[in-house]
Amino acid sequence: MFGRRFLVLVAVLMGLTALAASVAPRQPAQRDEGRESTPSPTTADAPTFATVSESITTEGKGRVTVDEGTVVELSVSGPERDSVQVLGRVDSIDPTTPARFSLLADEPGEHPIVLVGADRRIGTLVVR
Repeated sequence: MFGRRFLVLVAVLMGLTALAASVAPRQPAQRDEGRESTPSPTTADAPTFATVSESITTEGKGRVTVDEGTVVELSVSGPERDSVQVLGRVDSIDPTTPARFSLLADEPGEHPIVLVGADRRIGTLVVR
């Protein structure tokens, strides 16, 4: 009889502990007494970039034209297994998986998109 009561008491205490832990704040509140507060950076302070999504194939001469400062989400698909290079970045390509790039177009000019193994230009990224 005493053992059952003890187990019920332990179970109730564990339940209350779990309840208290679930409603307690995750981080203790900080006191700002005597301290100078510095503003925290917000997303409004962060630069925003326009994003352009483009797809080209290895079979044609693709041309992607964007403005300087644009984020380019480029997908290159084709029937061969190879690697694609653009702006110094390389990604592999095969018939089931395209090469994908997320690039910040920050260098004005014409940049080649090259199929590395075949040593063939498959397109151009033009940054104005």
